[in-house]
Amino acid sequence: MGNNELVFTIGEFGRRARITIRTLRFYEELGLLIPQRQNSSGHRLYGLAELAKLQLIQSLKFLGYSLQEIKNLIGNDTNAFIQLEESLPLQHKLLTEKRDELNRAIEAVEHVQCLINEKKSVTWRVLSSLLFQIEHEEDQKEWIKEYFSDDEIANQFFSLSKEHRQQLDIEMLEWLASLKKLMKEDASPQSPEAFDILIKLTEMAIRHVDNKEELAEQLEKARELMESDVIDFQFPTFLTPEEESFLEETGKAMEALFFENKTDEE
Repeated sequence: MGNNELVFTIGEFGRRARITIRTLRFYEELGLLIPQRQNSSGHRLYGLAELAKLQLIQSLKFLGYSLQEIKNLIGNDTNAFIQLEESLPLQHKLLTEKRDELNRAIEAVEHVQCLINEKKSVTWRVLSSLLFQIEHEEDQKEWIKEYFSDDEIANQFFSLSKEHRQQLDIEMLEWLASLKKLMKEDASPQSPEAFDILIKLTEMAIRHVDNKEELAEQLEKARELMESDVIDFQFPTFLTPEEESFLEETGKAMEALFFENKTDEE
């Protein structure tokens, strides 16, 4: 070490390197960055060697390595680059997954902003359902594949553009507001207004499916499978339990009316 090399106290070094004293002390505690020189007062001094090591730590942090991983890498001078080379594929995978997660989060924020800008009523239940759908899209695809033998049905829905999905959710919230209004007015599940509500929901659900008869058959098969299966959890929905019960009663009433009319025709 030359006598003319510049050295700095921790405060001076932190200011010049744009890093807090607290972080430098933390790195020292971890054994990542330990200055080897001291002044006459016993305070540690930082120089160019410490700056180079700090820049290496920051570079590896930028690549997503944890501080413990960085310590293991730079603490082994002999095999450091070999270890780095071997770890890069995994690091690339982790960062890609993180990027995909961030993209989904950004999409979710934009989606909710769109609904709020449209002056739609977004409750916590609705928000939970929307965010769950975006976050767990792959899980939902697997669920549909498990209970539906025709993958094309799932593909037709999940291939919808972001704009189509936003419009569908706007319509769903408008439909939900109509349902809540109807129930608030104590309408009967057997009323024509309740029938209209359920018909509207059905139309929205099957609008983007080409083969509607095939969908009906698949839904019936899926319902039978789910009844015989043990469901550990359910995907969150827009509906409260009371709203689900109301629509279930409406569906039964419509089904009974259908068979009654069919019998009369025969």
